[in-house]
Amino acid sequence: MAKIDDAIERIKILECPTGNVEARVTQILEEYGVASNNAITVERDKYADNVNGEAYRAKISGNIDKSIIVVAQSGLDDYVAKVTDVYLS
Repeated sequence: MAKIDDAIERIKILECPTGNVEARVTQILEEYGVASNNAITVERDKYADNVNGEAYRAKISGNIDKSIIVVAQSGLDDYVAKVTDVYLS
């Protein structure tokens, strides 16, 4: 579980172009050895949106019970997204 915890800590400080959130989360999970690129799916999850931003759900094939929720908020110019929260669901 340490790999996931380390990846979550890295995702918590993520800032990237708004359109690249899914790709960057996938890349970080792969870099930390959580799963291979083709086993990771990151999609917008409007049901998990909150006042801190838009939510993205990262699912790993074979691990149906757990997913990682990443909440990111776009800046005023809607160019840069900054992660405001990350948690296991």
